[in-house]
Amino acid sequence: MSWFKCSIEGENFPGQLIGEASPVGFYATRYVEANSAQDAESVALNHLKNESSLVIPDGVENPMNAKVHFKNIEQVNIDAVQSNLGFTFFVMGT
Repeated sequence: MSWFKCSIEGENFPGQLIGEASPVGFYATRYVEANSAQDAESVALNHLKNESSLVIPDGVENPMNAKVHFKNIEQVNIDAVQSNLGFTFFVMGT
C-alpha cells in the first residue's frame, strides 16, 4: 500500500458547525494509506464522515446540497505524511 495526500473542499455545510447562520465550506488535507488514488478517495471520505468537526448538531437538518470535492490526490513518500487534523472553514459566497 502507498500513502496519498488528499486535498479536499466541502461546500454548503450547516453554518452551525462553526457558529455561523449561513452555509459554510471547508478546506482540508488528509493523508491516507491505500492501494490506489481511487481507493484513497474512499478512505479519506470515510474518515471525514467520522470527524467530530463535521457532525451535524442536534436539531439541525442534514443539508441536501452539501458536497465534498477532491481537488487533488497525489501519492507521497511516507516522510511527507502529516497529521490529519484541522479544517479551514469559510462562509459560502465570501
